[in-house]
This record gives sequence, structure tokens and C-alpha cells, in this order.
Amino acid sequence: MHAQNVAEEANYGSIELTGFFTPDPYTVEIIAGGSIEANAVTGCSGYISEAPDLELDFSDPSLQLSFFVTSDTDTTLIVNDPSGNWHCNDDFDSASGTNPGVVFSQPDAGVYDIWVGTYSENEAFESANLHITELGAPWDANSSSANTSLDPLLEANFGNIDLEGLFEPDPYQRSISAGGTVDASTIENCAGYVSSAPDLQLDFSNPSDYGLNFFVESSTDTTLVINGPTGDWHCNDDFGSNSGTNPGIVFSDPDAGIYDIWVGTYSEGDAFSEVELYITELGAPWDGSSSDSSEATGSGTGFVVSTEGHILTNHHVIDSCVRQTFQIRGSAAVDATVLSSNAATDLALLSTPISVMPATFSGTQSVRLGDEVVVFGFPLAGDLSSQGNLTNGIVSALSGLDDDLSRLQMTAQIQPGNSGGPVMNRRGEIVGVVVETANDEFFREQRGTDVQNLNFAIRDYIATSFLETNNVNYETSPSESADQSIADIAEAAQQFTGIIMCYR
Repeated sequence: MHAQNVAEEANYGSIELTGFFTPDPYTVEIIAGGSIEANAVTGCSGYISEAPDLELDFSDPSLQLSFFVTSDTDTTLIVNDPSGNWHCNDDFDSASGTNPGVVFSQPDAGVYDIWVGTYSENEAFESANLHITELGAPWDANSSSANTSLDPLLEANFGNIDLEGLFEPDPYQRSISAGGTVDASTIENCAGYVSSAPDLQLDFSNPSDYGLNFFVESSTDTTLVINGPTGDWHCNDDFGSNSGTNPGIVFSDPDAGIYDIWVGTYSEGDAFSEVELYITELGAPWDGSSSDSSEATGSGTGFVVSTEGHILTNHHVIDSCVRQTFQIRGSAAVDATVLSSNAATDLALLSTPISVMPATFSGTQSVRLGDEVVVFGFPLAGDLSSQGNLTNGIVSALSGLDDDLSRLQMTAQIQPGNSGGPVMNRRGEIVGVVVETANDEFFREQRGTDVQNLNFAIRDYIATSFLETNNVNYETSPSESADQSIADIAEAAQQFTGIIMCYR
């Protein structure tokens, strides 16, 4: 049983605060110390009163809750949290002097009982200020010994996270309070106001083949600053034409290690605004948005077929779209312009500013009955993996429904959203374009049976003839090459295959 008693009425009363409270910090002037030794709390020292000095009822937690004391006297801080655990600190860090602090990086809702003691019994009943905040320590900006620069060594305001390549869910999203009192212009080509301590620290491991991207969305004009694993500083205010005043930083070839992240406000007066921070291997959260009233109503798959950024997909994927975008994972979505579309063949050709290594067609290599095929695409967008989905099977017929010789039949499973995606042989060459599955309802009504795994692709010679008609310089395999592992085929397909979003 501790001599200090949480059941006693607090000397300076009780207060109620909720997450993202204002003003922040909430400051109470109190008289510190008492006659009870604080060493009843493990690792603690100093002298306190029996009753708490202040009782906080905290609701709707945000991402951090901190308690700090500033005083000319050497003070001690004790907090009993909603779970009944005791926390004590005498000197918070090198910047604090003899001022203490206790930080809860993931605070619980409930009652916090707070004692402010003095290190020496002789200094009891000295004046002190207790600061309750969701931001950094008050001496970070106000003390004469304050750190007025960005310091990656300080504890992050909103905690630490661990992610590794191909993390899910993607994007990783956090709500934080932006801004501070430190001028970000100390970073080259940077502007705005941030806190001394990082807002979030990311420990990133096992980087994938995709970029690592950081974006901020807010109604406030914000600034994004990152100190990467190599110690280099990166800053952005407005990311691009689609972003408005939202910033973003892209690491196209990310290193493993620590990323310290600051979200600032362009104007010091906008400090402590709530914003959304996104960490993603995809594009920016505003990609695909438009100033018009069109909304995404469908999706499909397409793949790059030339070094000039031509995209091949199905006619039915882009039919009736007001506009469409194309996005390869790890890159920003781009607007795609329809150059040609043919309902009879169900093929469409799009133009984009993308410059990547295109897919290679099989050329003179003919697909045979029983050959193994691999399909890659983005089915059921929003439900299945945003990294893309791969299936494999065999060529089960060299014609489609009603003996249509422009199609081939395969056992590789496809779903809505696979349409327009590449069908590849074991050498990774294009032998078809995904187009459709058998209509279960038709066969049930007309034939009295349920069909299973009847999937179809447009034959490669139909696709290449369509490209030639439109003067597209596509790539073909010059000679028979060696088979690849399915994993290698999938890795290559991810580099030239993307999702098409249709807006109406």
C-alpha cells in the first residue's frame, strides 16, 4: 500500500480532457512537494503530498498523452494511470534540466492521478507548473536551453512503428497533430513550423521492389520533413498538381532503417491542426481524384506494351468511362487517354506518360494445348490484395465459346477486375489478354448444368494485330528462351502490369 492515496480528493481539483484538446498544453500552477517520501514507488525519489495534486479524467485518446513539470526547483513527477500502474520521473532529458516528464505513447481512457513532488524535502511547497499535452515537452521551444532545431534523437511525439516491405494494410494511416514552434527553414529548401521531436518514427525492414512513400492530407497547408536511414534530410510542401497544399515524399529505392517524420504547418498560426499521415508502397491518397464530380465505378487490369507508355486492356474495361487512370504499384496513378478501342475484338489501347520496360510477346512461339500459363492482375479491387494477384493453369482449349478461334480457354482462375491483364507462358511472354469467364447463369438456364473454371483470353496474334494497326512498336521474343519460375514471372509482371480505374 503506497502512502500516497489515489482515493484522496486532489489538492487542485479534477479536470476532464478529451483527445486533441485545446489549449494544448493545459497548464496548472500548483505548490509542489510534501512530507511523504516518494520512494514507495519503485525507482522514485523526492517528497510529495498524500493526496494527488491533480486528477485528470481523460476520454477519446488520440495518439499521445504527456505530463511535464517546469519549475526553478528540482521536482519529481508521479502518475497513477487508469490501469493502476505507477510511473515516476525526476529529470526527463538533457534539455529538461531538473524538470520531470512522463509520456504515454498509447494512452488509455480513464483517470490519471498526478503528484508533483520536490527532490529535496527542504524545497517543499515551492511553485511549479504542471503541463498536460499531446505535443512535445514545453522546454523544447520555451526554455533558454531549448533545442530549436529538429532532433531525430528525441522521442517521437506519436510513438514508434515497425513496418516491412509489402506491409498490409497499405496505406498505413495515422492521425496526428501537425506543426510546432521550430522554423523548418533550417532544412534546405524547406518552410513551415514543426516540433523539435519527430512526430512519428518508422523502423522499416525488408524493403520490397516498390517505393516507400509518405503523404499528408489535411485542410491545412502542411509541410512534411523526413530524416532517412542514411541521415539525409528531405522536405516537401506541395507534392503535385493533384495534391493541393498536401505534401509528399517518395523514396523510389528505400533503405532499411529508421525514418524520422515531422508533419509541420506552413503557417505558425495553424500549428496543432489534426492531419492524416499515410505511409504506403502505392500512390498518393489523392491519386485518381479529380476536380470534376466523376466517381470511380469500376476497375480492370492493363499492361505496358511499348517504351512510349502504351497500355493494352479490354474495350469493356474502359467503355463509357468519362476518364480512366492507370497505376503500377509503387508509382503514382496517371491519367490514361484512349487512343483506340474495338468492341469486336474487345481490345483497347491507352496512352500514358509511363516509361517502364514493357511486356514481351511470344512472337513465333505458338501456344499449345496443355501448355502452362500464368495470369497476373488486380481482381476485386478493395477486397483482394492491392499488390496484385497471380494464378496459373493450363491451356485447356485453343478456341473459345462457340469455337471462337480468336480466344483460348484456360484453367487459370480469373475474377472481375482481371479483365485486360496479361496471360503469360512459362517463359514470361505474352500469349493472351484476359477477357471473360463463362456465364454460369446462361449455362444453368440453357444447358441445365453448372460450369466450372471456364476462363478465356484473347489470342496473342489478335492483340499484336491490333497493336500493329495502331502503329505501336511492341516487343517480341527473338528466339525461344528458357522457362522461368512462376515467382520470377510474377515479379516481372508486377513491373509492367497495373490497375485501371474507370470514372463516370
